[in-house]
Amino acid sequence: MDQATRKTVLEAIKTAIITELRGYEIYQAAAERAKDAAARMMFQQLAEDEKHHKTFLERNFKSILEDGEWAVPATPANLSPLDDSKIVNEKVMSQIKGGSFETAVVAAGVELERSAIEFYKNAAKECEDEESAKVFEFLANWESDHLRSLTALEAQLSEQYFADQGFARF
Repeated sequence: MDQATRKTVLEAIKTAIITELRGYEIYQAAAERAKDAAARMMFQQLAEDEKHHKTFLERNFKSILEDGEWAVPATPANLSPLDDSKIVNEKVMSQIKGGSFETAVVAAGVELERSAIEFYKNAAKECEDEESAKVFEFLANWESDHLRSLTALEAQLSEQYFADQGFARF
């Protein structure tokens, strides 16, 4: 990896680390505050996934900075592919209560995941280094799994919230 590419990749990784840190902090705070046990478990798992990404990126940042290479390639084995069933499944969805706090955090999570996907896809397109582009594309796909799960949950919580408020379905 030449020096100019290295600098570009390192800047992208720095942004990615901050993005993952934000996600971790939001989900961790939500897990600590959630009164609903199913919501707490879901937010904790989301926080752990974001923490795992951040650790992966930090290890590679150091390696690229020092050696110009990815120390840990983005593969399912290295990033433990997302198992949505552990985060949002029918059982979890049926147990989570649609309170305003959980609904707000899930909505924020949807936006966070959309932002991360857009960042990673752009980084993959703009990156001249093939290995780096593959890593960013892999991370975009991972975050897409989170987005699908959270979008489904957001729709359910919104419906539940309005039903709890006594609004009839139209």
